[in-house]
Amino acid sequence: MTKQLFRLAPLLWLLLFGTVVLAEQVLILDSHSDAAQARVDLVLAATTTIDAAYFIYEDDYSGLAGLYLLREAARRGVQVRLLVDSQWNKVSGSIIFHLAEEGVEVRLYHRFSLCKPFWWTRRMHDKLVVVDREHLIAGGRNIEDPYFGLDPELNYVDRDIYVQGAVAGEASDYFEALWNSGHVEDPPSLVLTREWLEQAALSVDKGGGYLDRSPIVSMETNGRLLASTIQVGSARFLRDEVTPIRKRPGIRKDLVELLAGAESSVFIETPYLVVTRRMRKLFRELLDRGVRVRLLTNSLQSTDNVWPQAGYVGKKKELVRMGIELWEYTGPESMHAKSAVIDGETIVIGSYNLDPRSERLNTEIAIAIEDPFLAADLVSSMDDHLTSAWRIDGNGRPEGYQERYPGVGFWKRVKVRLVRLILPFVRGQL
Repeated sequence: MTKQLFRLAPLLWLLLFGTVVLAEQVLILDSHSDAAQARVDLVLAATTTIDAAYFIYEDDYSGLAGLYLLREAARRGVQVRLLVDSQWNKVSGSIIFHLAEEGVEVRLYHRFSLCKPFWWTRRMHDKLVVVDREHLIAGGRNIEDPYFGLDPELNYVDRDIYVQGAVAGEASDYFEALWNSGHVEDPPSLVLTREWLEQAALSVDKGGGYLDRSPIVSMETNGRLLASTIQVGSARFLRDEVTPIRKRPGIRKDLVELLAGAESSVFIETPYLVVTRRMRKLFRELLDRGVRVRLLTNSLQSTDNVWPQAGYVGKKKELVRMGIELWEYTGPESMHAKSAVIDGETIVIGSYNLDPRSERLNTEIAIAIEDPFLAADLVSSMDDHLTSAWRIDGNGRPEGYQERYPGVGFWKRVKVRLVRLILPFVRGQL
């Protein structure tokens, strides 16, 4: 595909599918404080609707602070809906009941059921919040302390993007379809005493106290952060279809088409790198055309999940010998950003990992924007991450090291070896 045709892609997409919108205001949210402050500012400024969907929602400082803000928005008349994957919802039933009394609707994606085994491993991996159908934050962060730098042990390097404009309406329509689909159910009914409900209310009240004492956000910013956006020409909201059981191509097809259009370079950050046949074929085609491919993922030292790491470590030699520039983040945090820059012009930020789960099982979302200035900012952020990374050589080792896994403890190495023994049976679930 020529550069001219690639630049016509947004127009062709608009004519065919109507999902390209023009003149968006955007801001990349790299830092913990910016990501948290943007969410606070949006919820405080909401006037009509707040729709939020998250893979993980924890009942820690960040989670309770968020619930406090949502409850206060509902009290002033805003319609508030929160959708959480049932497997990773940590908000108690009593708090959910209290929120419902206050006007905050909470629903769960794929509640466990013995009658629906196909749901067990198919999760809602989305992370987004849409306010007033005009403001959107999407990306890699869940609602949990490590995603905002507040965990005393392990935090994440992550990335979101804020978009103001019509693309938020696309995200709102997607949320509406998901909310009303057969994949989503109300929480289980509970019989609660008044004492339990009072305790639940006090727990949410604590979230307000956390906000008042927070080291990363202020309740008195008057939206200054979100006023520092830049205008871009076009943005696309990429998402999976709300479908039964078998996952259709959806976002996978969109991302493959974007990457396949590259003419000079593809830079990707992904916390979990379990390359599928489809992705391996795409990388080979890009490299054969002389496209520079650079991947940054977690090292065994920095990863928070040994399962996908086990599916990756045996493929490092192959990836490097193909011609891929393979880098591993070394910490001290764990990398969780999911982003790409194509030809220094197009960026993608979202929830999609380069692994079989994102490709075949989970729902995923992303924002794609063509803008060279925004792309330069994202490349700069990616390059900063390389200062805490090592490059992998053709033997699958970090350059300059004889060890395959420098700095990794004995038990973590053992875990990876054990998982590798059962890889033939679980690779599709990684």
